[in-house]
Amino acid sequence: MLKTAIAYEDITPKESVPLMGYGDRTHNSEGLHDPLFAYAWWLEPTGKEPLVWIVLDLCLLSVTSARQLAQEISNRTGLHPDRIRLSTTHTHSGPDTQFISTNEEPWARRYYGLLVEACAKAVLAARGQAFPGWIEVRTGRSDLGVNRRDTSSPIDPRLVILSLMDESGEERGFLFHYSCHLTVLGVENYQISADWLAPVRERLQKDLGCPFMYLQGAEGNVDPVSRGALDMADPDQAVGSSFEVLQDLAEGMIEALRSARVSETRATLTDLAEEKQFLALPLRYGGLTPDQVQNKLEQWKEEFASFLEISKEEVPESWTVNALIKQQARKKNLGDAETRRWVAEQFTFVSFLSIYKKGGDMIDSQKGEVRCPISILDFGAVKFLGVPMEVLLDVAFDWQRRLPNHIALVSGVFDGWTGYLPHKNNYDEPLAAQLYETVSTMFAPDASLKLLEAAERLVRKSL
Repeated sequence: MLKTAIAYEDITPKESVPLMGYGDRTHNSEGLHDPLFAYAWWLEPTGKEPLVWIVLDLCLLSVTSARQLAQEISNRTGLHPDRIRLSTTHTHSGPDTQFISTNEEPWARRYYGLLVEACAKAVLAARGQAFPGWIEVRTGRSDLGVNRRDTSSPIDPRLVILSLMDESGEERGFLFHYSCHLTVLGVENYQISADWLAPVRERLQKDLGCPFMYLQGAEGNVDPVSRGALDMADPDQAVGSSFEVLQDLAEGMIEALRSARVSETRATLTDLAEEKQFLALPLRYGGLTPDQVQNKLEQWKEEFASFLEISKEEVPESWTVNALIKQQARKKNLGDAETRRWVAEQFTFVSFLSIYKKGGDMIDSQKGEVRCPISILDFGAVKFLGVPMEVLLDVAFDWQRRLPNHIALVSGVFDGWTGYLPHKNNYDEPLAAQLYETVSTMFAPDASLKLLEAAERLVRKSL
């Protein structure tokens, strides 16, 4: 038996803010389409320390920001920071929160304070509402996602729905796990939104009368079907669809979840074991001194300055270089091959900047390593692997193969973000040098196998 509950609080910005998810955007948010929330899932197995999993309607947090936010929540709730897990839904229409804990801009300080208070309130509410019971697991499928590296390649269609049941057999809350970006809305959208998740959650909470929480999966190369393949030769590839299209896609997900909720029970969960470690994973460019890091950035900036016809000092060390590169590709009417080359270069530049220069104390650039927190949440029949990356499907499929007798799930953007994690096999794909995830990652090709092997060891330790 365990005590559990879900509570949520509003985290919608109170002002116009920079948005995150597309480097092409040129100005701050313009209004609100639907509110953002922080959901807290309280888990207290009999005789064990409680754990809370908080999911935020944000694009991502750096590992440092996630760690500092957990500490702030701990200060207000009394729960040890090691018992607080943070992940995001990965909406691309939310505020720019990657470095929110250290961003000194006035809007960021105000918004960080809002996040701290809302998360703490959600945790305290979930703890106060926690009831003894169990979790029922059911599965279904959804075709909302498409493999954006190659639309003919597979996705993971599994919906896994967790029903929180009290001792009388009443449903008191739900969670669902699915692997797909929240990117129906594109670069042209400047309204705050939780994307396709918003109408799904709103409808089901209204109909079922209790919280409905989302757990993001291995969405690294999965976009909604409205987007199709991601082609870096198209300067307008980040343009999205309308809110009407979003609503239509949400309707399909709602029906899939309703069917899953009344399907046969796959497992009943009454316990939780959790294991966590910091794992050193190899970086793509190996070990570099601070001078070597800066020299590489300067070389990129010289190339971009020449292409953009501006001074090197005008090349931004931020995602905003994306918009400049694409604008120039349109202006020069470049062919597909040239456009792909320049767009790929700027993605690599910005990812290198984020990890090698701005990555904080998790990066040992001279060793060429990143210290990533990885977690196993072991419910017995269901095993979550939580990692601070956007995980590609091949990694999730490998995780499933390693645990064939369990429901093995990957939860990405978990306890922070360190970029895309391709599987070793993704680097061997014919067009790997032209595909976004393998172009922009800062992980070496063997990083995914090292991570999966370490995760297997943690599973054995949790048993």
